Amino acid sequence: MLKSIRHAFRLLIKSPGFTLVGVCSLAIGIGATSAMFSFADALILRPLPVLEPTRIAAVTTASTQTFSNTALSYPDYRDYRDGNRSFDGLLAASIASFGFKPDAAALPKVTYGMYVSGNFFRVLGVQPALGRGFLESEDQAAGRDGVVVLGHDYWKQQFNANPAVIGSTIWINSIPCTIIGVAPEQFTGIDQFVKPSMFIPLAMSGRLGGENDLERRDLHWLTVKGRLKPGVGIAQASADLTGIGNRLEQLYPQTNRNRHVDVETEFQLRVRQSPPNAALVAMLLMLALCVLLVACANVTGLLLSRARARSREMAVRLAIGAGRGALIRQLLLENLLLAIAGGLAGIAVAYGGTSFFNSIPIPVDVPLAYHVSVDQRMLLFTVAASLVSTFLFGLTPALQTTRLDLVSALKAADADSGGRRRLWGRNFIVAGQVALSLVLLIVSAVLLQGFRDELLQGPGFRIDHLWLTSFDTSPLHYTEDQTRRFYKDVLDKTRLAPGVRSAALMSSVPLLGGGAIGVVPEGYTLPHGQESISIANGYVSAGYFATVGTPILRGRGFLDSDRADTPLVAVVNEKFANGYWPKQDALGKRFHLRSATGPLVEIVGIAKMAKYFWIAEPPLDYIYLPYTQEKNPVLTIVAETNAPDASALAPVLRDVVRRIDPDMPVYNTRTMQDFYTQRAIKTPAIIAQSVAGLGSMGLLLSMVGLYGLITYSVSQRRREIGIRMAIGADRQKVIRMILRQGFVLGSIGVGVGLIVSFFACRAVMTVAWVASFDHLNYALFPAIAIPLLAITLLATFVPARRASLVDPMRALRDE
Repeated sequence: MLKSIRHAFRLLIKSPGFTLVGVCSLAIGIGATSAMFSFADALILRPLPVLEPTRIAAVTTASTQTFSNTALSYPDYRDYRDGNRSFDGLLAASIASFGFKPDAAALPKVTYGMYVSGNFFRVLGVQPALGRGFLESEDQAAGRDGVVVLGHDYWKQQFNANPAVIGSTIWINSIPCTIIGVAPEQFTGIDQFVKPSMFIPLAMSGRLGGENDLERRDLHWLTVKGRLKPGVGIAQASADLTGIGNRLEQLYPQTNRNRHVDVETEFQLRVRQSPPNAALVAMLLMLALCVLLVACANVTGLLLSRARARSREMAVRLAIGAGRGALIRQLLLENLLLAIAGGLAGIAVAYGGTSFFNSIPIPVDVPLAYHVSVDQRMLLFTVAASLVSTFLFGLTPALQTTRLDLVSALKAADADSGGRRRLWGRNFIVAGQVALSLVLLIVSAVLLQGFRDELLQGPGFRIDHLWLTSFDTSPLHYTEDQTRRFYKDVLDKTRLAPGVRSAALMSSVPLLGGGAIGVVPEGYTLPHGQESISIANGYVSAGYFATVGTPILRGRGFLDSDRADTPLVAVVNEKFANGYWPKQDALGKRFHLRSATGPLVEIVGIAKMAKYFWIAEPPLDYIYLPYTQEKNPVLTIVAETNAPDASALAPVLRDVVRRIDPDMPVYNTRTMQDFYTQRAIKTPAIIAQSVAGLGSMGLLLSMVGLYGLITYSVSQRRREIGIRMAIGADRQKVIRMILRQGFVLGSIGVGVGLIVSFFACRAVMTVAWVASFDHLNYALFPAIAIPLLAITLLATFVPARRASLVDPMRALRDE
């Protein structure tokens, strides 16, 4: 084997041009695929950073309602935890915001952590890097044990990685808590995106949050995961918990009616909870695999061309007794070395790709676990891609190279049995490369055009001269009345502050999402078993629509007189109004909140359509409710100024808050322009540029493949060209003859590519995050296909010109 490896290595060094083109082709294909895998890994595929993650299962609940919170209440969690026979343990956790102070006199800073059950670290098999985890007794007495385990990154940021912090006291929501441990560096929590800064026992939630939610069976707020016992599968665990769920439904029909429990893997949960992410990952991986196929086809064409020069060598080996299997192994070993070199170079390409994906802006202050990295999993994927590519591009040439007629092969130094058949095979490969490249380029153009059209239409709200600042009153233990009074004071004083033209409050920033609420329009018949319709919603104050620039088409917006003690009112968007009251005026119509027996809400205004979650979302139903008629501890103030730069309002807002409550932490402070640029412009651009980059890689590879094929064809037809020129053909005729061959191949590839592109674009347009692309711009197809065909002719011209310079006498003498 070592002798074979040394021989293969010498052959690759002996042919530097072939080796360089092959390695670069594979580097592009493997690197692009590895980069896309890293991106998919960060979004969907990466397992939890715990002991034996394959044994961790997610436990969720669902309802026959259209919209149902999949979280569990604490009493339900306790019943499932104590009554099951399938899990070594069930843990519960919930992400929450906290006001952190290193000492009692400091100003609080908002941070995000998790309430966790006492068995959290034990079930996950996570051993703290310093100190200890929680004792299960520390999660039994409500509000008794003020202990905290710090996240590793937060420990380094706030305490300079000082190990002496164990046993010290910090203030969380103004409550003293003792640091008992530090989580290990690789542990980023159980959420794929949020990296908790600290972990606090669930029993402390009432004391820190101001309300005791541990005994409310109707409040679903906990994420539940469990470690399966050895030998227990998902189906068995699901059946076990379903039995418990049926008993709970009988015991507590008011809170557990029509709810059933599901047990699924972490991957299944992520795909179900984030269909747009799953669709994006699937699309990018498919396109990257197309690039890898183009690269492998490119190297296959090179190897088939090289087989002509090696036919005599193979014939001699066979003639002196070498077995065909041994020769195939030798050739595959050479291909493996080529693939390994391409894989190593592909790591550099993948590193560039991961850096590109890490530049995706995420406009939130939440500590994120999202990171696209060149890690062990990506390296293993690269090795696997290299091995697979060895067989993809190497097996067919190896079989054909060793399938020789010995007599004819030994007669000529450059014999090539089956040359015409091989040429047709290479023609097919090159045409396929052109077709795949065209598909990649057209898909990227459709994405770029679609995002551009959405940006030109506008988001439905203004983005200039607006400043955003968010607040959360829960860390300061505000009561409901104190929260309403604080926000009223902030809004009133902001409106009177210098430089402020108008101001309003909102529960969610446009394009950053929000909540959803169940509604039942009055007189509307729900499907059997359905309790309500899930509609996206947000809570806003009086003056919101004028401040953000979303017009009220009919009726009115909210008034200061819409208070908690007045009849409930709502403003709905055009789609909701037209969808449930077609050919009627929705003003004055009513709907029930949450269920058919819930409180009635009157529609007082119809607002123009806007974008609520994503710039390319399809039209959505949306309901605005006054913030004064619902408890909202977390709100964002949006202030309008006449100043050219809205950031001039930052010190003004800071001074307003300091005069009301100096301990109130603020976060997510930014201009609406900056937020919109990051969320609506940069993020879609990176997605489209990724697809365009894949298309460009495919185009480059296919042109190299076409160039190699025409060059090989010219070498095969050298005698024919010499004869043609000897009997009177001039150089222009030879060039046209060779160009015609490239034009035919390019035309076939372009024709196939146009057909495939049509269906590929239709498939892409069904993905949720570009569902607003309601029509294809067919002008893009010829606009890309014609230049691509011109590029194929350009790639053909160099070997065509070389063919026209053949000396007829020398060509005939050599033959």
